[in-house]
Amino acid sequence: MRERFGSYEIYEELGTGGLAAVHLARSRAIKNPVALKRMYPHVATVRELVGSFIDEARLARYLRHPGIARVYEFGRLRGIYFIAFEFVPGPTLQQLHQHCIEYVGQMPIAVVLEIAYQLCDALDHAHNQRNELGLPLGIVHRDVSPSNVIVSDAGQVKLIDFGLAKTKQSTVQSQAGVIKGKLSYVAPEYLSGQLDSRCDLWALGVMMHELLTGKRLFDAPEQGEVLERVRSMTIPPPSRFNPEVPPEVDHIVMTALARDPAKRWQRAADMLAATGVAVANHASGRLTPRQLVTWVEWAFSQKQPLRREDSAVSALHEILHSHQIEVIGELPAISEAMMERRRESVARMPTLGKAMIQRRRSARWWWLAMAVLAAAAITALALVGW
Repeated sequence: MRERFGSYEIYEELGTGGLAAVHLARSRAIKNPVALKRMYPHVATVRELVGSFIDEARLARYLRHPGIARVYEFGRLRGIYFIAFEFVPGPTLQQLHQHCIEYVGQMPIAVVLEIAYQLCDALDHAHNQRNELGLPLGIVHRDVSPSNVIVSDAGQVKLIDFGLAKTKQSTVQSQAGVIKGKLSYVAPEYLSGQLDSRCDLWALGVMMHELLTGKRLFDAPEQGEVLERVRSMTIPPPSRFNPEVPPEVDHIVMTALARDPAKRWQRAADMLAATGVAVANHASGRLTPRQLVTWVEWAFSQKQPLRREDSAVSALHEILHSHQIEVIGELPAISEAMMERRRESVARMPTLGKAMIQRRRSARWWWLAMAVLAAAAITALALVGW
């Protein structure tokens, strides 16, 4: 039975957390479906938690960028605080990366660069937001990680979940020594209490390293060991594990992973510019949204490990050089809290590989037909000449 919540009609539950539950919902006032996040009633009695929830909603007023999932509405109804988020269909980067590790192999450099380029652009927008008086907000996402990035079915890379974001004007201040975010992506200076936008660029550097190499950078069985690796482990360049990574891409990643923040990229715009140069120098150039989505669909269509003669790069090459390829279906998903629904949806995704095979067969028949016609023409000319 569907539930009514103000103007919203609630459908299935998409996920739950310690503070709130998220449901797929529709409202007559909003054209597209939304992810409706509602705080649990018992949590609403905790002042600090309510403050964090309100901060998340207020922050969304300033974020208007295609690479950031937007917030449509925030309010309180019958004592329940709620936020209506943009519903973003598509897999998380965590899902895509894990699937590539199991079935596809290393992600093509062109795909990694496109994802990084879009994320740099989104972070540049967030980091430079100002309030109504023109004062810098000092937004830091604090949880830039694969589970908070979605490759939408429109080819737009979306940064989601600013629930842990910090601003200079936050109503709730973090307790000393409390680290917010996933430890494998937390910048080393944040472990000592320093926090600014360069922490987000460190996290993006970790993500790029992992996508390029197919390996977790600081992964360890115990949290203490993860933290120790973040602080002091020697970080090899991505090309150590993937010889296809060019020097300029190594430079982008290793600069983002400088432990001294002063030696890191100082602004997302700087990292964006360097990534743009690397994209321009790459043989594939910048991918179009359609090419990105098509490759993602192809990747998820792989259900068995690729044979040695196949590769994710060769599949991308075919996509880039095909003018007749069509994007089919959707890639449902919206956030880490909806992992179960994504797994079920991915199982129903269309197999793009079959479409590729069919095109190859059609091409062979076309060339055969042309050869037969050419032979007939030559025979006819010979008979006339005779």
